[in-house]
Amino acid sequence: MKKVFYINDKLKSLLSNIIYEIQNYNSTIMKYTENIQNNIDNSNYIKDNKATILRQSFLIDKTMKLFYDFSDINSNNLILNKTSEDINKIIEGITKDFEDLLLSKRIKIKFNNNENEEVKYNYITLLDKSKIENSISNIFLFIYNVAKVNSFVEISYSSIDYNDEEFLFNNGLKNNLINNNLLIKIIFESQNIPEELELKLFKTPLLTYNENSFNNLYLYTAYNIIVKHSGDIWIDAIENRNKKKFNIILPINKNYE
Repeated sequence: MKKVFYINDKLKSLLSNIIYEIQNYNSTIMKYTENIQNNIDNSNYIKDNKATILRQSFLIDKTMKLFYDFSDINSNNLILNKTSEDINKIIEGITKDFEDLLLSKRIKIKFNNNENEEVKYNYITLLDKSKIENSISNIFLFIYNVAKVNSFVEISYSSIDYNDEEFLFNNGLKNNLINNNLLIKIIFESQNIPEELELKLFKTPLLTYNENSFNNLYLYTAYNIIVKHSGDIWIDAIENRNKKKFNIILPINKNYE
């Protein structure tokens, strides 16, 4: 299934400028390489070009990520290669990849579906499939690190309608996406969460994103992906049970069959 998004003149101009910058970047790289090969001794020229290359290398990286899912860019539209993905199958596939690791630490994973839900969904992810897989895999790696010091950890994941105003209010979320959306919610409880893991997730001042700090790249990456797509991650204390509960949510589009 392909989704076609028509774009206005302002966006067309922006895309044209980005493409121009990419071409300029490639031209600068070629000239810089030629200068090195020809042993041109002009330190100021090379210094200026180095600065340009450094600046534009960030742009090229961001641009390539931006256009990763697009196969055709022209004056009329952007064609986005998105296929309908069953989120359950994605998670099942990740679970299978982690099976030996998870079983060794007695980690149980279950899907909590709405028993009253009569409509069957196909899921079109807001992220491409590989990014969803990477994000959930990173979450599982984090859970594994928690499970290493626990006798048992149970993970549950479920779909929650964005239209659930009580859920949105209780969790401080803004319904800024279209109504036809779901949240995939991943929850797990732990009797003993090592302090260093909580520090990695929320406090250690090495990597900072959205006012939260990280010293672990895979946690930073997963959190970055979640937040950028209106998801969230937080910890609840469970009274009288001496446990803490991790809540992780990922947004997806739903497509009725």
